[in-house]
Amino acid sequence: MGIKAPWVLTGLLLIAPPSGFGQSPSPPAEGERPAETPPSPPEGGAEAGEPEGIAGADAAGEYGEEEEVYRLPETGVTANRDRPEEITREEMDREGSRDLWEAVRSVPGVILSGGGRRGDSNFTVRGFGADSVPVFIDGILMANPYRGEGDAARFLTGDLESVEIQKGFSSSLLGANTLGGAVLMRTAKPKEPLELMLRSGVNFDRDLGYADSTTVAAAGTKLKYGYGRGVFQFRDINHFRLSSAFEPASENPQGTGDRLYSDSRDLKISLMGGLTPIPALDIWLSWTYQNADKGVSPPDIRVREISPDFVLWDWPVWKRQSAALNAAFTQEPISLSFLAYFDKYDNRLDEYRDRLHYDLGIHLPHSDYDEYSLGGRLAGTWRINSWNEASGALTYKKENHRGLKGGYAGFPGEDAMTEILRINEDTWSFGAEWTANPWQPLAFKGGFGFNGLVPIEYWGEENEFLQWINAGYYTVQSRTMFLYTWQAGLFYTLTPDQEFRFTYARKNHFPAMAQRYSTRFGRNLPNPGLGPEIANHFELGYRGAFFQQFSLNGALYYSLMTGKIVEVAVPDPSYPSYQLNYARNLDSTSFYGLEAAGEWFPNKYFSAAVSFSVNQYALNHREDREVQAIPYYPEFTLNASAQIKPIPEPLGEGALIRSLSLLPRLEYISRRWVNTAGTAELAGYALVHLKGTLEITTYCALSLGIENLLDTYYEIRYNSPLAGRSYQLMVSLRY
Repeated sequence: MGIKAPWVLTGLLLIAPPSGFGQSPSPPAEGERPAETPPSPPEGGAEAGEPEGIAGADAAGEYGEEEEVYRLPETGVTANRDRPEEITREEMDREGSRDLWEAVRSVPGVILSGGGRRGDSNFTVRGFGADSVPVFIDGILMANPYRGEGDAARFLTGDLESVEIQKGFSSSLLGANTLGGAVLMRTAKPKEPLELMLRSGVNFDRDLGYADSTTVAAAGTKLKYGYGRGVFQFRDINHFRLSSAFEPASENPQGTGDRLYSDSRDLKISLMGGLTPIPALDIWLSWTYQNADKGVSPPDIRVREISPDFVLWDWPVWKRQSAALNAAFTQEPISLSFLAYFDKYDNRLDEYRDRLHYDLGIHLPHSDYDEYSLGGRLAGTWRINSWNEASGALTYKKENHRGLKGGYAGFPGEDAMTEILRINEDTWSFGAEWTANPWQPLAFKGGFGFNGLVPIEYWGEENEFLQWINAGYYTVQSRTMFLYTWQAGLFYTLTPDQEFRFTYARKNHFPAMAQRYSTRFGRNLPNPGLGPEIANHFELGYRGAFFQQFSLNGALYYSLMTGKIVEVAVPDPSYPSYQLNYARNLDSTSFYGLEAAGEWFPNKYFSAAVSFSVNQYALNHREDREVQAIPYYPEFTLNASAQIKPIPEPLGEGALIRSLSLLPRLEYISRRWVNTAGTAELAGYALVHLKGTLEITTYCALSLGIENLLDTYYEIRYNSPLAGRSYQLMVSLRY
């Protein structure tokens, strides 16, 4: 593996319940506007280059954690209790989430995916995939330019303040390609003169063998005129062990016990430094370094007679570096923010013809991505009067992809890389939003966006040869595209704790470079004229709290998607008996369903939460009638948890134990299809987890947990089983 480190205790500790969990509704935070004051800045401020509020580190009281995405601050419902789309730092610690993939698994409407030849771990949001629900970290898009998506398991979350899922009606200030919404990751800033933290833990498999470990260490300071923070994260996955219910197929290399090639390493270093020379101005620099060894894609476990002749893909390099300059200024009634960044991404694939070649280290030529993106955003908000507010953002992004190919293993020039593909494109976006609250119970919010994709350069070694021989079907000619978005929402406050909303949003997505240009060494037919994906989202929602003990957030939604991009098999124009893969647009697909999340907090000793989604779709295809199903789209998902606190607070002065809590959790996913033909089905599954946290002092806590308590056999992706029962030991030190 590419990253080495000594074996250490690692993991995340559950110190506190999520904000407001198990407590009565809290009064407005200090500095929060009462009902008669003007609306707060529109959602998306942090994503528009304004992490932690437009005014920077000192803005928590002004535009703090109580700010809602689909609700103006006149509503008295407190955040997080009634907002399942927001995952706070406390919730990530409570559930032991180490990366983005683990953090979002309890959000209704979010469905996990992953595995396969590439080994990526991603998720869909209401049926929209990883390439059409972009992931931003402090305004920087976390996707490789060529494929248009990332790997959610690589995004470690130990340095984050929160993760937010915007669905459909997402901020118009975010820029292009928010077809199904957006995921907004916010890095935490220091809040105290001195902050020190160490979370360290280890996981053991069902036979008590060492499985993996994670360490997070952070140090920060906040002074009168500046602040700084550094975070180190390292995760070492040695293996995971399959459930005892797993039955291996004959002549398949995967046997009982450890999953083949289930090891990986992840390292992340985050540094941040800022200046606040005056209260209204915040300027900060940030730098993030990520280095991963994703390991080898394991063989499908149901395929027979593949040993030793099955292909292995190895991903020894997954490296990312990001540098950003941010500035935020607020002087009523104007707020301004600025972001400039450079994001470098490197990736390597080594392909082995069979297991013997892998054991001997004999791979096919290296296939590398050498990519970068750079860009910036200028955003502003003008509070026109007590009931009108306007915002705008101008975004620019340059994406550059170089495809490189090396030599054969064991031969001279193995590591001498040759450029075979070069693509350079610019994306320009303008977004505007208007918020009006002329009548106190009713608020309106509208948005508009204009996006342009401008090809700057395209060159391909294979394309150059095909042009030379006049193979017109295969040659590529890039083209410029322009798209528009618009949206509108009505928010009606029945009482300070009850709100209804109705929203509409029209979003779109430019096809990725790979979808338009890939020839995949003669196995793909390129389609540079591939059209965009367009979605129309409708949502009727409710948010409320009752008797200071219950909260509920629900939504009925309908999304009509036209131009959905799929890969189909077509005859080779030159050799009709040979099939090629071809990306094309389908007619239309509808996604609709119900989502709900509720919590009950009767007293300080007990609280419970449940979230579920009912997911449906309709295929309205006149041409591709062989597409009968959407793969990996379950009809029903459920997440439920309870927090039991037999010792909710210190027993008395000098007590050795500050608090004790137990957290049982349940996950359920119903059956789903595994192919577009609707001929193969994957069974549903239910997982039970249990965790206990002992807070010893203000600065120290200990957590013990059991994941997959019943040792259930389950698969998120067909032929790719996941871990059976495992045990966790976690320690946290904090000052």
